[in-house]
Order: sequence, then C-alpha cells, then structure tokens
Amino acid sequence: MVDDDTRKAWRDRYRNGNFLAPMVRLGTLPMRLLCLEYGADLVWSPEIVDQSVADTERVVDEQTGVVRYIKNNRDMFTTHPNEKDKLIFQLGSAAPESALAAAKKVMQDVSGFDLNCGCPKQFSLQGGMGAALMTDPDRLCSILDILVKNIDLPITCKIRVFDDEEKTLALVKRVVATGISALTVHCRTKDMRPREPAMWKRLDAIVKAVPDIPVILNGDVFNYEDFDRARRETGAASAMSARGVVENASVFRSAGKLPAIEVAHAYIENCVRMANNYTNTKYSIMQMYTDTKSQVFVDMRSAKCYRDLCAALGLSELYENVGTKVLTERLDLNMNKNVRGKPATPSGKNKRAAQEARGKAPGADNVQVDQIQAKRIKT
Repeated sequence: MVDDDTRKAWRDRYRNGNFLAPMVRLGTLPMRLLCLEYGADLVWSPEIVDQSVADTERVVDEQTGVVRYIKNNRDMFTTHPNEKDKLIFQLGSAAPESALAAAKKVMQDVSGFDLNCGCPKQFSLQGGMGAALMTDPDRLCSILDILVKNIDLPITCKIRVFDDEEKTLALVKRVVATGISALTVHCRTKDMRPREPAMWKRLDAIVKAVPDIPVILNGDVFNYEDFDRARRETGAASAMSARGVVENASVFRSAGKLPAIEVAHAYIENCVRMANNYTNTKYSIMQMYTDTKSQVFVDMRSAKCYRDLCAALGLSELYENVGTKVLTERLDLNMNKNVRGKPATPSGKNKRAAQEARGKAPGADNVQVDQIQAKRIKT
C-alpha cells in the first residue's frame, strides 16, 4: 500500500519540468537519451500497446547495456539503465487486465506509467484505445483504477480537450478521482491537426478544476522559452515538447539550441552505441535533419546501412571503432541466439545490413563474429 507521503512525492516529480512528449517511432531509446543529455527532466516512451509487450522476453545485452523486450525476434521495447529514473512508459490499452499485465512486465525498468487517452490515429481508435477512451470514461477509469491500485509507481494519463469545455472538465474530474499522479493535456481536440494552433487558453479552467495534481501542457512548445511561457500563461505545472524536439532535440538547453548537424551527430552516435534498429534510425534522422538541399541530406537519403549513414555525416570513425563490434553483436544476439529457439534469417531489406555486419557484403569490415559473441541475461 502506497502511503500519502509517497504519493505526494510522486506528484512533485511532475512539477516544474520540461519533458519529452511521447512520439510514435521517434521517441525511441537513442532520442530519449539525447533529450536527457540536453536537459529534459522526464522522457516518455512512444505509445506501446499492452498486448505487444506482455508476453515478451526480457533480455539484457551486456555489450551495450540495453534492455530489450523481445517478441518473435523483434524488439517491442528497448531501454537502458541510464534513463530508468526519468522514463515514463506510455501504454496503449483498451482493457484493464491487459494494461496491468503489461505494466507488471516492464515496471522494473521504468519510473512511471502513462495511459494514452489522446491519440487520434485510426489504429488506436479502432482498437478502443487512445482518444476513443475519452468517449468511454467508464473503460478509461477502470484501466487507471487497476493500475493505481496494483502498480507501486506513479500512474498518469494524457488526454485531449473536447469542443465543449464543460464536457472536458467533467472528464478531467473523473480521471483525477482515480488517484493518478499527474494529468497531461494536449490542447487540441481529436479532430484538430498539428498545424492548427494549440488552445493554451483552455488549460486555465482545467488547472483550477484539479488544483491538487500537476497538469502538464502539450502542444506548440518549440523553444526553451516556451516551457516557461506555458507555465506562466496557463498555470500548468510543467510542459512537454514533441515537434519542437523533432526540429531540434537541444530545445531543452537553457543555453540555446545547438546547430542541427551537431544534434544529428549526437543522435547517430547514440543509435550506433545502443545498436538501434537501422530502419528506425534512418527514419528518425530524416525527420530531424530538414536541410533537404544539402549534400549531407542527399547522402543520408541514399544510405542503405549504418556504414553509409555514418559516412554521410562524417562519422566513419565512429562506425569503424564502435559500430562494427556493437552492431555485429546485436545481430548475433537476434539471429544465433533466438529467444524463441527458432533460427532467424534476414531477408529483403535486412539482408544487406546483415551481410555488412558480418563482414560479407562488398566493402564491409572483416568482423570475426565467432570471436565476438553477444551475451544475454534472461530475467
């Protein structure tokens, strides 16, 4: 049973903070570590559907320190001890029991859980998750209830606003009554697009309606100054940024943003050192680096593997000194020591990267895989 002092301490964690918002595909481990390095106080994982993680196997990669939750030879969720105390795991769920099973599975590696009640994407809506929960408050609150009562970590949720302010306030009061530690409000309706200005003015009434818990603003935070302005103008306890981070992850620096190329270098270094999935790495860096007319962008766009991507950014030395070993060990972990006992063989777009990592592709490093065996710890 969690005592009142602990619950107060949990609430205080969400006050006066600058946070990384949950971002589909972009908010993976390398980005979260980068944002923490630049000054983020807490970081949210992307939304992860409860059923995708509940029956995974937890594997620790001794080479990188990365903790991987693996299912059918795929990483469902990756994290690292360096972020544990600042990491909030965002759950996508439509059922209390499934949410609880997922939370119990990963709770040893995170410091809190957030229920996604605001995602307007069709995938979430048709599964009864995300913004669909806002129109089914009984289901929403039943998920929060079971998490609050059974998980000894702070539980929060993230919603949007309705067109009707009174309807929004009624939902907010019900949600807060479950005992959550904080509430994040994306200041747009489900049908509003990102290009439409976030309605910061709507937050004032919400903050006043639930004065005992932190309310976190989400929407249109693009600069370091915007974090303070959000608190000052709306009464929010904290603010989080998503698109501002994509534009430049150093948005958390009080000293100002760094040049885009410097941020790109730091991000790719994290990706290589953490052996991040290459497809995810390339997708993310192409979203982050917007100088589309530069030769760097052109070379990155044509990259087929980590070696190409590092070369495009002038980071070949990083690849040679770190990537060849780390990426090969990651491949060995996933292929030779398959957690389900079935051999996994690369095909299609993964074949070139697999060959390169093993030193068999044209121009690849001659890495002796049998001398570099990945070690796994099952827990």
